[in-house]
Amino acid sequence: MTALLALVLLLSSAPAFAGRAAFADASAPRPEFFVFDNGVGRGSWTPEQQAQTLKELGYDGISYNYTTPEDLARWQKAFAAVDLKIYGLYLYTYIDRAEAFDPRLPEAVAMLKGTPTTIWITVQKPKSASADDEARAVAVVQRVADLAKPHGVQVALYGHAGFYVEHALDSARVVAKAHRSNLGATINLCHEYMSGVGDKVDAAVEAVAAKATRVSINGVDVAAKNYITRLDQGDFDLVAYLRKLRAAGYTGPIGLQAYNVPGDPRQNLAANIATWRRIAAQLDEGAAGATAQNVLTAKEKADGWKLLFDGKTTTGWKGFAKQSFPTEGWVVEAGTIKGLGRKGGDIITTTAYGDFEFAWDWRLSFQGNSGVKYFVDETRGNAGGAIGHEYQTIDDDNYTVMSLTERQKTGAWYDVIPPAKTAARPVGEWNSSRLVVRGTTVEHWLNGTLVLAYDMTSVEAARGIATSKFKDVKGFADKIRTPILLQDHDTVVWFRNLKVRELGSR
Repeated sequence: MTALLALVLLLSSAPAFAGRAAFADASAPRPEFFVFDNGVGRGSWTPEQQAQTLKELGYDGISYNYTTPEDLARWQKAFAAVDLKIYGLYLYTYIDRAEAFDPRLPEAVAMLKGTPTTIWITVQKPKSASADDEARAVAVVQRVADLAKPHGVQVALYGHAGFYVEHALDSARVVAKAHRSNLGATINLCHEYMSGVGDKVDAAVEAVAAKATRVSINGVDVAAKNYITRLDQGDFDLVAYLRKLRAAGYTGPIGLQAYNVPGDPRQNLAANIATWRRIAAQLDEGAAGATAQNVLTAKEKADGWKLLFDGKTTTGWKGFAKQSFPTEGWVVEAGTIKGLGRKGGDIITTTAYGDFEFAWDWRLSFQGNSGVKYFVDETRGNAGGAIGHEYQTIDDDNYTVMSLTERQKTGAWYDVIPPAKTAARPVGEWNSSRLVVRGTTVEHWLNGTLVLAYDMTSVEAARGIATSKFKDVKGFADKIRTPILLQDHDTVVWFRNLKVRELGSR
């Protein structure tokens, strides 16, 4: 029997936890969203300042580090004054000390009666490991749960990298052994990665979500091994992750981990809540029954459209200047072709086109950079990158590798002609684009808006090429039959709903 299967069986015998908000129900309202106090000026802002700031920005509340009953009273008063909740009281416990936790904890627990506050406990790693560490950890957790139960207070076991209970599966294991009806597990995204089990986060969600009472998220940059960033940064797909949590049965509020994120706290809070609203809106769309992806409608089929990606395989694609699809750097994930930003190289269709219309959806990671190239010749360029006309897609607002000119922004014919207007959605959201090539005219469409139209034989095109990095590339201005190319530019990017139809010349 595998360890994961054993845990699943253990969890199935644990008492069910009641009283969670409706998140698993597809028709339910979006989950409540709170922030850890480490993102709200911990140590420098007063509880009153924290409460007022979170109220102004639209958060539902906070989780804060417990110190004394007196401090708890002040936090309760400050947050009640602005009608916000304290979702978590973060508590350290120890299995190798005479006092496993603050001896005044019973006073604090009594103060939580009738509130939505969960006691969020960690179990520290003992200085010297022993055979009875597990039993002692279970006993400490049971003591806290037993203190809380007469007051109707819930307890959640917080997994923290480097502690005795490090991650979600640890939390669920100890919770199952403690067997208390007011005790639940926790899934903290950052600590899954920081404890070295980030590659198993899907398994943790499947095993733990239905028994979890608290979940925390944050942006994660897996490629850079930066496991706590703002929600609008990193390469981790939070929408897909939260959908998995919902499907697996998680029904509680969502907390924002913000430990040691650089920058001004208020600006970070504003950016995070704005991103959360976009994420929640996408969750709402999914709950309402989102449009099927990577399929053609009957009308599209009648109009001559063909799918270039079925959502499952890379059939019809290969590496640029290669015989087959790259073995690294690109994956099929959750109905998308995902570029990992790890030197996979550009990929192209195995079919070339003359006059055509290409439509696709795309999404960038924070500071992401990619594009779609056409009029591509595999003899021009190299295995690491192709030369051709490019429909530019880039994080216009946050890209810092270089200062962008207008000709290098989203929708441009890259480095040649700028877009006439901006129509890109905020980074992290899906965009829909179309590229139309007919005769010598080319159109770039973005989210239903024509952002660029040019004639390859025009003076404008000639001037743009003459002042671009491509001025010395032989034949760059020529129209040729072309595969469609998706660019690898060393950042994470997602593509879906790729489809093409061939057009008759004018």
